[in-house]
Parts: sequence; C-alpha cells; structure tokens
Amino acid sequence: MNLDQLKEQWNNEDSNVHIPDAIEQLKESKHPIEKIQKSMKKEFPAQILAIILIGFFPLQFKFPSSQYIIYYISYTMMVVISSYYLFGFYKFYKQTELYTGNTKNSLWKIYHELRLNMERYQSFGFLLLPHFLITIGLFIYNTLEKKGKDLTELATHTQIYLIIAVLIGTLSLLVSIVLWTKYFYGAHAKQLENILNEIDE
Repeated sequence: MNLDQLKEQWNNEDSNVHIPDAIEQLKESKHPIEKIQKSMKKEFPAQILAIILIGFFPLQFKFPSSQYIIYYISYTMMVVISSYYLFGFYKFYKQTELYTGNTKNSLWKIYHELRLNMERYQSFGFLLLPHFLITIGLFIYNTLEKKGKDLTELATHTQIYLIIAVLIGTLSLLVSIVLWTKYFYGAHAKQLENILNEIDE
C-alpha cells in the first residue's frame, strides 16, 4: 500500500472521531469532591469544639468532685479515640486536595478512601457511646441522690422503663449516626460511583 492509498483511506474515514466522555466525567468528578471538602471544612472544627465542650459536662451538670475521676478517665479514652479518628479525617482531606481529576485510578482511590472514611466515621460515633452512657448514668445517679433516693429504691417498673429508655436512646443514636453519615457523604460517594461506572461502560 503506497502513500496515496493511505491518504485516500484516511480521507474516506469519518474525521469526526468520537472521543470518549471519560475525561469529561473525570473532570465532573471534581464537583462532588469539592462538596466533600466543603462538608469536611465545616465538620472538622465543629467536632474539635464539641470534644472540648464535652470536657465541661461535669461542671455543667454539677457532678460532685468525687465523680470527676470516673468521668475524666472515660473522657480521656474518648479523646484518644477521637484523636486517631480526626488524624485520619485530616489525612483524607489532604488527599482530596491533591486530586487533580486527570486519571481514573486517582478517582478510584478517592472513592475507596471516601468509603473507608465513612465506615471510620460511623465506628467513631459508635465508640463514643460508652462515654455518653457513663455520663447519662452519672447524671441519673446524681439526680436521684439529690432527691434522697437510690437506684435500688426505684420500683421494678420504673427500673424497666429506665432500661428501655436507655436502649431506645442508644438505638436512636446508632441510627442517627448512620443517617448523618449518609446525609453528609453518601450522596457524594454515590455520585462518584456513578461516574466510575459510566467510565467503565
């Protein structure tokens, strides 16, 4: 095949070659990532502030000084767990800043990191439950003590109601953590997943 034939064949082919939308889709993926960054920017300082304010609960609820040791041992454990989570949160935020949207692999990495951080976010919320249960327990104990009562003096049905209330409160908190995670990050994760699926197709 000589040069003229090659030239003729080239001219006969459709010059409007369809370029896949993958590049455009990768650029679009920057949009949900920017939304994730905005959510994280709002949430990070709010979480740090909340952890600091929780440290003042004994003063706010007027716990006796003899109970401070119980509360602050639990609070210290919560701070250690929170520090680990917040460090991971910060690292993920830095990863999203480095994302340029020019390769599918980097988008997959961000997507998987987002899913991992959503799981970590939920686990973090679940790990805070023991501290809040201790706080509620101390609050109930002190409230009864001020009235000159004791847990053992409560009627059986009152104790059952109290246990049911704690169970319902715990379940409500667990459900709210899951829903909160989905509300803040679920939609963005789904959007990234859809873009990746379209690229694969």
